[in-house]
Amino acid sequence: MTGLEKVTAKIIADAKTDADLVLARADEECAAIRAAYKEKVEAEQENLREQADRECEALITRARSSAAMVKRNALLEKRAALLDEAYATAERNIKTLTTDQYLDLLFKMLRGAVRRQVEGEQESLRLYGEDIAPAAYEILLNVHDRDTYGEDLLAKFKKTMYGKLPDEALAKVKLSADTARISGGLILRCGAVEENCSLAMLFAHVRRETEGKISRLLFGEVQ
Repeated sequence: MTGLEKVTAKIIADAKTDADLVLARADEECAAIRAAYKEKVEAEQENLREQADRECEALITRARSSAAMVKRNALLEKRAALLDEAYATAERNIKTLTTDQYLDLLFKMLRGAVRRQVEGEQESLRLYGEDIAPAAYEILLNVHDRDTYGEDLLAKFKKTMYGKLPDEALAKVKLSADTARISGGLILRCGAVEENCSLAMLFAHVRRETEGKISRLLFGEVQ
């Protein structure tokens, strides 16, 4: 081998060695990059899985909460309907009272309304020196009750309340020529003021006062 050939062989050998080193370093860098990328992908996949798990749990929680709310609302709606029917039945049963029982109910309504009105007038006169007494206390009934009970109610009131009300107040209690569009009970008209003692108003008041207790007795505490 000539000197030139030896030099050429040396250059080629060195170049091959350098190339092998470069390729080796490149392989190492590629392996490191692949490992880093794999680790990143796995981390991102884990984050995605965790996020998906959290969203699924949140979705299930919302679904359960929604289902519980629907159940509760349906239960409350059913209970409200049952209470409506219970009070409606009680109101209907009023109409099955005997003549004397219903007349007595009307009398008690009228007595309470007139007493409240007279006491209010007396208080106004005492505190402010103002006489707000109306010209009359007019009893308004529905058409049926006026024809059936009107005169008897007035007579019973005048007789029973004699001496229990001021004479001038008792004298002002009259049966109105007008009728009221109510299912039962009465309205007391005192000048421009009317006190509603209808059955509808009575049961609305009773319901406000008793519904909570009745609901607990029938259903217990709402779950």
